[in-house]
Amino acid sequence: MKIAVVTCSPKNDYPRARSLRQAFAKCRDVQVLVVRNNHIGFLRYPEIAIRIFKTRIFDRPDAYVITFRGYEMLLFMRLTFVRKPIVFDELINFTEWMIEQGRLQPGSFAYHIFRRWNIWMTKRCQLILADTDAHAKKSSILNKLSIDRYKVLPVSADESMFKPLAAASGPSAKKPFTVLYYGHMVALHGLDYVLRAAELLKDRPDIEFRLAGGKKQGRVARDCAVAVRRGAHLTHESWLPFEELPTAIHKAGITLGGPFGGTLQARYVVTGKTYQTLASASPVLIGRNEVNEGFVDKKNCLVVPQADAEALAEAIRWAADHPKEMALIGLAGRKLYEQHFSHEIFDKIVARIVEEL
Repeated sequence: MKIAVVTCSPKNDYPRARSLRQAFAKCRDVQVLVVRNNHIGFLRYPEIAIRIFKTRIFDRPDAYVITFRGYEMLLFMRLTFVRKPIVFDELINFTEWMIEQGRLQPGSFAYHIFRRWNIWMTKRCQLILADTDAHAKKSSILNKLSIDRYKVLPVSADESMFKPLAAASGPSAKKPFTVLYYGHMVALHGLDYVLRAAELLKDRPDIEFRLAGGKKQGRVARDCAVAVRRGAHLTHESWLPFEELPTAIHKAGITLGGPFGGTLQARYVVTGKTYQTLASASPVLIGRNEVNEGFVDKKNCLVVPQADAEALAEAIRWAADHPKEMALIGLAGRKLYEQHFSHEIFDKIVARIVEEL
């Protein structure tokens, strides 16, 4: 069986996309055809369209998988009437994302037009992948599709990189206690609440925040500078290379997985950094939402209400003062990962998808 995986350029690859390519390649009697662009920006659209067309003509795939983020590629395949089964890794519902970015107002004329367009695109898909049950249910309502069209597939983590230390002893009582926070700093992650928590902890010089993400001269950098002037013990770097993340996680006293933003999208996601930290057997602090039933506060993670800087600061204070408990929380988090989010679980779900195709 030939499966064409329409995926991201090496310069803008996503861990989710890598996991999908690897999982399909592991399936028996499956040949994976990787279709990806080399250019970024506008040029990637005509380039990937041409590559899809050439693959369709010369390789004749039996099915297509469109990895995140592939909304534009889904549109191209819809317009060119590809009749083979399509598996679409939605991950983030496009309508929901547009609302989150403030580009659509629910109930407006533009909202109804955009939603109809998104419904038209997704109706052609045989399967739509979502990262959580709540996201699948919400997306099925927005897209007016049966929930049977959805398959829940956790984000997971790259287990060759994110894994327990050989001699894992967990966080120690040594100072400073580092709070790690990294990512694209979009609204759902709640950067403002993290910075406010850092300000609230200015009386604790033994607690230091390490933030990675956002441009050197951008809004994130400016907001971090303001927090430092207000007393926050905080350093900011514009980016942390992906290969350095495991070391950073292991050195941190706690990693902020979030989301903390209290937005619409934040209600339905488990962040990639949460999976990465769990896989590393390191303690993670998350924001409570509709999809973290298996996460238990002070057992396999720390959990706080979203959009609540005071609760976030108090949880970090507790973590810094309880190193022994935090070590046990990290180990329990790894067990949670193995039971529900590991590559073994991920690969089994993908194998069932192949059987359905």
